[in-house]
Amino acid sequence: MPAFSTFRQPGASFPDPPFPSLTPQSLLGEWWVTTSTLPMWKSAKNITITYSTIPSDPTSIDDTVQYFPRSANLSDPDKAVTPKSIRGVDYPLTSNSTDLSYKWRGRGWLMIATSKWQVVGYGGEAVHEVDGVLQGVDWVVTFFEKSLFTPAGVDIMTVGKGGVDAKTLQVIQDALKENGSVLAELQSQMFEIPRD
Repeated sequence: MPAFSTFRQPGASFPDPPFPSLTPQSLLGEWWVTTSTLPMWKSAKNITITYSTIPSDPTSIDDTVQYFPRSANLSDPDKAVTPKSIRGVDYPLTSNSTDLSYKWRGRGWLMIATSKWQVVGYGGEAVHEVDGVLQGVDWVVTFFEKSLFTPAGVDIMTVGKGGVDAKTLQVIQDALKENGSVLAELQSQMFEIPRD
């Protein structure tokens, strides 16, 4: 079992943790999507999401997804494969920075696309506080509401490419079963994303 984990139902608050709450600052950086229920990822591998600050709008987050088709041969140095990208901006749905609920809007030709998502779980082996900021979070679970383009879904994202171990994955799946019918239904549809 992970040293620390916390979960919530979609739309609910997180229980009071023994540490400061996860904030948008804790999400910044690169995350690997290691497990998902979203059909769009069934043909993809090596999916990363990079969250970064937007200097002109400090409450919003720049969101860049990169992935490769599962059929891409990444081990052949003679055949360079360019990753596909999806860029967007995550706008907070509330003024509470620890709510971690967002409306994503695509950039460029995806500007018409929107979706709502929120962090519904997070944890890690060595979670601790540094100057009031939560550190050591190894994984997060995000829930996506149904949108015009995608069904409702769940992603597990990890800091490391290797993903979570089997025990932690079981803790996450059990917690999703216990935190609302929509999460319970979605956890049964999870599949692993190849990473090579």
